[in-house]
Amino acid sequence: MRRCAVLSILCACVGAAAAEVRYREVAQEAGIDFRHYNGAQGEYYYIETFGAGAAFFDADGDGWQDIYLINGAHLSGPLPPTPPSNRFYRNAGDGTFADRSAASGAGDRGYGMGCAAGDFDNDGDQDLYATNFGANVLLSNDGGGRFVDVTQAVGVGDGRWGTSSGFLDFDNDGDLDLFAANYVRFSLQGNVECKRGALRFYCEPSTYAPIGDVLYRNDGRRFVDVTKSMGIHAVGRGLGVAFADSDLDGDTDIYVANDGTPNFLYENQGTRFVEIGLQAGVQYNEDGHAEAGMGVDFGDFDNDGYADLFVTNYSRETNTLYWNDGRGRFADCTDHFGLGAPSYLPLGFGTRFMDYDNDGDLDLYIGNGHVVNNIEQLDADLRYAQPDLMLRNQDGAHFEEASDQLGADFGAASVVRGAATADFDNDGDLDILATTVAGRPRLLRNDGGNRQHWLELLLVGAGQPDALGARVIVIAGGARQVRERQSGGSYLSGHDPRLHFGLGRATKADITIHWPDGQVQTLAAVDANQIVRVVQPTR
Repeated sequence: MRRCAVLSILCACVGAAAAEVRYREVAQEAGIDFRHYNGAQGEYYYIETFGAGAAFFDADGDGWQDIYLINGAHLSGPLPPTPPSNRFYRNAGDGTFADRSAASGAGDRGYGMGCAAGDFDNDGDQDLYATNFGANVLLSNDGGGRFVDVTQAVGVGDGRWGTSSGFLDFDNDGDLDLFAANYVRFSLQGNVECKRGALRFYCEPSTYAPIGDVLYRNDGRRFVDVTKSMGIHAVGRGLGVAFADSDLDGDTDIYVANDGTPNFLYENQGTRFVEIGLQAGVQYNEDGHAEAGMGVDFGDFDNDGYADLFVTNYSRETNTLYWNDGRGRFADCTDHFGLGAPSYLPLGFGTRFMDYDNDGDLDLYIGNGHVVNNIEQLDADLRYAQPDLMLRNQDGAHFEEASDQLGADFGAASVVRGAATADFDNDGDLDILATTVAGRPRLLRNDGGNRQHWLELLLVGAGQPDALGARVIVIAGGARQVRERQSGGSYLSGHDPRLHFGLGRATKADITIHWPDGQVQTLAAVDANQIVRVVQPTR
């Protein structure tokens, strides 16, 4: 813990009163009539309890974030009245969404798990990748919000149990590659019956053997599986995926949160990846234990310019905060920053570093919910439905639980899995979409975060339109913030591609953009409280 103790000296301790913020649950009034279907009919198939993800993305380029929700499928017993499918909701720009699933062609009917959005063919619109229990699916966007299944044509239909995924340009060649985590070897025919006495429950992860992840390189017309040749060889129970240039060497590294097996940090060394989780200090917690990693996110919570790492874990494990020391090593500083006690009993899934109150530092959202639906009968201290957590960042020196200050809707207990963040109403503060197992999603609208100033940047790269891997530095009111434009993060989900900066009382900001190809662009004295579309200059 000595490295963590030093941080008290390094972090500024000038507190700022957070603006009054409330989250209001508005999914149904906004027109989102979705209910997740997990296929449960009393057989306790292992896949039923993992839930599904969601993504915010602008499908039609109108400047408003649309929503893609992943669904399950029939497993056994009576067929549902309407076959379940993934659902696509178009943002009308007035606080409501319209279901365009059928007309869009995006209603895949596989047993869905996660999703990611990205422009894999560099044609200027956002495509969708959906992971399944079974073959994954790539949906190409024709530009108007209509999608065509091109999975077989481009070669990305991994048929195992896919979980979290994301696009990245790992070789910096100007097109988007693709990484997907896989979980365990499971089949309906091989379902194991787990009991404690007469009580049946969902099995432990150790019941099933882990499997390897998959990395695809984009070669223009097709993707090529380069998993082994690029060094992605470790085998774990992969659930969460996050990307960052964690060592600031100019390329994107990959982190995989594994369930009960050691986590992976794949350092990008240009010609291949090398798994350095143990050396970097992010494979285990500070006691040397592999935890039940679920969700994961990178974020520079202390504004020192280095991407820190946060992983959600099982009940009685606590979530884990790994502080990046800037020299390629991380330290488990969970308890030092006040994050241990609030997360000891909850079971965390979707998570996000986000500045919900626009005060200029990254707070932490965690969506909670147990995986054992009858856990109360096994452990009197735990509940299946659990309230979410919001941990307010106190100037990089400490996190303070703020959940009970955000309104009754935020504090309502549910069984959250995926979680995505976006400014869906374009009002300058970050909203939250949380999916639930066999239930309705929660669209938590942020009311009040925009009382402080803000700035949102939509980056458009010259070669790679998504500008994945871009690094942005914003200086406002004497404070410096750094964000990376990356895919992935959370659990099974994808976020608003626009980079959001809370500016506090500052009304102007100086911006420096390090584009993925090395070009540097500066913007001086940019006015606050606007969404700025920044197009990379042509050389």
